[in-house]
Amino acid sequence: MMPLILLRPARKEDLDDLWTFLAVAAYEPDAATARGIPAVAIHLADWKRECDFGYIAEMNGRPAGAAWARQFALHEEPAFFVDDRTPEVSIGVGLTMRGKGIGEALLGELILEAERRGVGLCLNVRDSNPAIRLYERVGFWRVPGTEVKNRTGGLSFGMQLRKS
Repeated sequence: MMPLILLRPARKEDLDDLWTFLAVAAYEPDAATARGIPAVAIHLADWKRECDFGYIAEMNGRPAGAAWARQFALHEEPAFFVDDRTPEVSIGVGLTMRGKGIGEALLGELILEAERRGVGLCLNVRDSNPAIRLYERVGFWRVPGTEVKNRTGGLSFGMQLRKS
């Protein structure tokens, strides 16, 4: 029997856990390294701004993953910018927690909250990330012409949630 996964809104007090999951999302070894990379750190700088929303997944009372959305301004130079009504998603699931539906559950809650707020969602993803299939399954589509060389020398591209 699968352990119960609890999803709850992310709070300001969750910042340390969010940094841990941002490091996972950015393929960094730890939160301290993620904090030191400006292109990564902007995803949590000054958390929790009024426009920030997200969720923590807990299994057996411990954080197993997190997903959140942040509305960037163009001057913040996010990796992928759609407009001022389309926040960018960050998502990370612990390595031993993958394949248990946590990412899909987190994205589902994030999508519902975006709909409640009347905003879209977008994300930036490495072309080698196996989660692309998950993103497509929950309604994101690859935006043509958004391919860029990422900070590790590989390719990343933007995806946007289809309007329902």
